[in-house]
Amino acid sequence: MILAAGPEAARGPLEPVFGVLGARTLWIGDDGAEGNGTRLKMTTVGYAVALTSLVGEALALAEGLGLDPALFGEVVSGGPLDSAYLQAKMKAIMDRDLSPSFTLRNAEKDTRLIGEAARSAGVHVDMNDAAGERFRRALGQGHGDEDMAATYFAGFSSED
Repeated sequence: MILAAGPEAARGPLEPVFGVLGARTLWIGDDGAEGNGTRLKMTTVGYAVALTSLVGEALALAEGLGLDPALFGEVVSGGPLDSAYLQAKMKAIMDRDLSPSFTLRNAEKDTRLIGEAARSAGVHVDMNDAAGERFRRALGQGHGDEDMAATYFAGFSSED
């Protein structure tokens, strides 16, 4: 998806270019200098960061409690808590295939940027801040260049 801003007159000529780059264009304002695209991107990245952290934490908790983490997947799959994103991140963790679609290092950086933006707006982003802590632990364990699903490893101390 392309996040774009610009005057109505510019949209038509730009649509063919944006159509090649993304499946859909979302126009979010008349002036790109307002930064609406960046703010909306931070919002959606924050959502993905929180979901990814929760998946990693749930699987680590199951394993830490002596359960097969796949049982968590059986409980949530097909129900109201299921999603394609959950399935993808859960599979990446379970298969230990953490080829990056978005690196943990970049996700950690974004948690800092989101936190700064939120504080300047007077908004508390507790999930984002907690995810940032998890990402920093996983970074310390050497998982920075892996997919952000490597937040799973933050559930275990480095001595484990």
